[in-house]
Amino acid sequence: MKSRLTALVASLVVGGSLVFVSAGIVAAVTPATGPAGRGVCATEAAAMKAGATVETIRAFGDCEINRRFTTLTDLSAKITASKVMTSSDAAALQSEIGSTRSGLTSLKTTIDAETDVTALKADVVKIASDYRVFLLVVPQVNLVNGADSVLFAQTKFAAVNTTLTARIAAATAHGKNTTAAQTNLDAMNAAVTHAVALASPLPAALLPLTPAQYNGGPAGPVLTNARTVLGQARDLLKSATADAKACRDALK
Repeated sequence: MKSRLTALVASLVVGGSLVFVSAGIVAAVTPATGPAGRGVCATEAAAMKAGATVETIRAFGDCEINRRFTTLTDLSAKITASKVMTSSDAAALQSEIGSTRSGLTSLKTTIDAETDVTALKADVVKIASDYRVFLLVVPQVNLVNGADSVLFAQTKFAAVNTTLTARIAAATAHGKNTTAAQTNLDAMNAAVTHAVALASPLPAALLPLTPAQYNGGPAGPVLTNARTVLGQARDLLKSATADAKACRDALK
């Protein structure tokens, strides 16, 4: 029984680390550059700055669109590889990525056909303002994945709770004082419940956000709040893991 309990707690730590990694990714997101990095188009940007012609503006625009395509491909792969994201959240994010890619493809066609410098400059501005790949789509994927990580961890804690509850009952039946163990188990369950309550509403708040909402202001506070809340949920799950270990140790 001890080895089984130890294994369960160990698996819980692994599950918990998944949440911490996801939350860490969220905290590390640098929206202004994105995964592809601004440096990718540095040469094209310098050429356009030196002389804003149809050719240099178009080259810069195409490069900026292509680096967003790279980011969207990476995000799509991340969603597919996620072991914690719900199927509905994954489908919603993949749909957003698909529509963003489609819009950028259409915009690239316009840019490649445009021959007027003024119109071309306006088209290039739309790459960022109309799609917000780095400022919106990237954090949406990371934050939703982080929220779903918290919910996924709940199942691991539930398994530990079942085993610890049985162990406490058995120890009590043999006359052992299990007050400390029960206190730790209650603390674990309370922390998990709190973390889940914090994370559960996040996907519904994050998924509907649009570039227009980002440009207008409402989306920013939602993203900031989600990062803050996920940090709190991460700390609660860390505490729950410590409580589970303390409960296990009290039953030795």
